Amino acid sequence: MKTFLFTLLYLFTFNAFAQSLNFPGKSIEMLEGKELKVLPQKENQQQYGYKDFYTDEALKKIYKSKNYSTKYEALAGKVFKVVSYKPSKGDYIITLHNDETGTLYYKYNENISSLFKFEVIGGLQFPKDFFCTYNQIDKVFNYDLVKYEYTRYSPTTEGITLYLKDLIYTLKVIIKASSDHRESDMKGLKLLLKNGKEVSFPDAKIAVESSSNDYKYSTTVVVSKEQFGLLKESPMIKKVLGNKEEDIIDGALIMEFFRCLSLP
Repeated sequence: MKTFLFTLLYLFTFNAFAQSLNFPGKSIEMLEGKELKVLPQKENQQQYGYKDFYTDEALKKIYKSKNYSTKYEALAGKVFKVVSYKPSKGDYIITLHNDETGTLYYKYNENISSLFKFEVIGGLQFPKDFFCTYNQIDKVFNYDLVKYEYTRYSPTTEGITLYLKDLIYTLKVIIKASSDHRESDMKGLKLLLKNGKEVSFPDAKIAVESSSNDYKYSTTVVVSKEQFGLLKESPMIKKVLGNKEEDIIDGALIMEFFRCLSLP
């Protein structure tokens, strides 16, 4: 191969962060004094219950244990007060209190937001530019041209990633759908915003590939400065690829990542 591009270094790492505006990542102090509501699970996930809830500070005794987790019905919807927190073996132990359950201890992983099954009541107050540290810069070496190239992009959240390279914005959007039926020859991308506006790419070509038990539909489009302005203005609420559509839960978070990227 004449040209071989190799990712040499991530200057910033994502560490599975971008799942929810309820997750403070390494800034666990933002949870101090907050109330946390245990989020409900999808019906097909309820059998697995909730992980990382204990009745002892040594994290040995699982609260209302069933198959090494806490029974779903024992925690779903309950509200806990954050009493305190402390570091423990690379994680944190958060002391929680609820009048019905009493005091429980939760093992908090600052790097994996998908494990944090809470809604923070009243939300979190994030510092300015907090989310920008989760945007990535890839350092790539081109052996033919003997130079480094840089690509800056937002974390992939709900199948949406924004790239910025050579003053050009490129947006990649993915929707996964059932493998019962493969759709082909589709085109067009629409992003519906909370403020009622729409960012549309009617000629976008849609690629299809099998992915475990479903199909993955994706497209990559060039975003104009005007379109990017709209994406920074209001959260997305829905993405539509051809005749496939999917609601976007964390559109506000995606908007925050986009706001960190701008033309020089």
